[in-house]
Amino acid sequence: MDTMTPRELAKELGVSDRTIRQWLREQGWQSVPYARWRLTPEQARQVREHFRA
Repeated sequence: MDTMTPRELAKELGVSDRTIRQWLREQGWQSVPYARWRLTPEQARQVREHFRA
């Protein structure tokens, strides 16, 4: 399974990776504080939908 980072998505979507990480935290997706973010394809799809709306 391929994963993506918030930084990769940020470049694609034209927003800051900090903004994406903040939104991810608001969704409750960070289970381990300070862990490296690796998003599943489904999570990446949801991020794209949110930031393209």
